[in-house]
Amino acid sequence: MNAKSQALLDHLINQGAIQISDIDFNGELVYSITDKLQEVHPELYMELKDEFEYNMFEMIQAGPKTMTWKIRTN
Repeated sequence: MNAKSQALLDHLINQGAIQISDIDFNGELVYSITDKLQEVHPELYMELKDEFEYNMFEMIQAGPKTMTWKIRTN
């Protein structure tokens, strides 16, 4: 990751716009956005929102698939 991207991530974390939520199987950090992202970086918020909505539309258009769900009991 270049210095500019790292600085942006650090800024968004410090502002409470994103948070580290997990580590993937490759050891990469996984981030989740918070509602504050819309205020801190509206352009990024809209880009992520549009991408999410597009992917949801594609899943709906593909129709039902076999899915496995883990139900939390705690």
